[in-house]
Amino acid sequence: MLHLVYRFAPTAKARGDLAEFWRWIADRQLWFYAGFDMVLDATWHTVTIGDNVHCLEHKVTFADEAAWGRYRRELSRRSADPEWERRRTSQDEWYEILDSRILSDPPLPIPLPVRGGPHADSGATHPRPAPERSRFLLDRARFVTLATEGPNGPWAATVNFVARWRPLVLVWYSLREATHSMNIVAQPRVSGSIFLTGLTGPNAPSGIPIDGAQFVGNCREATAGELPDYYEHYYATNFPDPGIRAEWALPIETFRDDGPRRFYRLEFERWWLYDAQRWTVDKNDTRFEVAVPEIELTNEGEWAG
Repeated sequence: MLHLVYRFAPTAKARGDLAEFWRWIADRQLWFYAGFDMVLDATWHTVTIGDNVHCLEHKVTFADEAAWGRYRRELSRRSADPEWERRRTSQDEWYEILDSRILSDPPLPIPLPVRGGPHADSGATHPRPAPERSRFLLDRARFVTLATEGPNGPWAATVNFVARWRPLVLVWYSLREATHSMNIVAQPRVSGSIFLTGLTGPNAPSGIPIDGAQFVGNCREATAGELPDYYEHYYATNFPDPGIRAEWALPIETFRDDGPRRFYRLEFERWWLYDAQRWTVDKNDTRFEVAVPEIELTNEGEWAG
């Protein structure tokens, strides 16, 4: 990527009313860059140490030279509009340009270190491996959005799940008459997404405080033989405190025979993880696939958590 960097010195007017000056900067950011779709980012910083202390540094980011060229042509076209040009040149009241330069990214992406957490001072420079990130998501997240298909078309529903290991399945319960439940009976193959926010330290991939995954898989109702195990695991995982669990747990009979609810299980077919490292390089929001067998077990035979 290319970065166009300007340094500006605030005028006497700006220094005399800094609050108004920064309001002007914020307003300029909105109208000046409106419609410049080739601009990937535009940031402002104040120089606090070094030459021209208290001057401003403004960085405008483009994907490549072609995008920068399109920016210059569009800027020239807009400048032909007297009203737009009058508004642009009003900047002379607020700052003067000290210098400008072009920076470019290195030919290879430079990975970010893991930030914060217990390993921050250990010299670790690599994020958690993708299978470990996937296991963390499945263990800590509690809600999944399911995309199902039925006689009346597509449907999305969010359910409260727990992961069941060996074999790896997602387990939840729903009303039998819920649209997604009826869709699963008609078409067991589904897709879905899981995410977590507020992550820190080694749990934040490439230093980003979010993580998530998308998948496709196959669903079905739990059998009568599976029900006791799924029932116990679901409530014990969701409500570790026995007293709270007793308040929330529905009678197991409601999941049997003509009862209104059923436990469901989802077995993964394919799994894609959020590509956090890619985001730090070019701000493209993408996914990469992780083999499901790699997620299921650690080398010791089960996830150590």
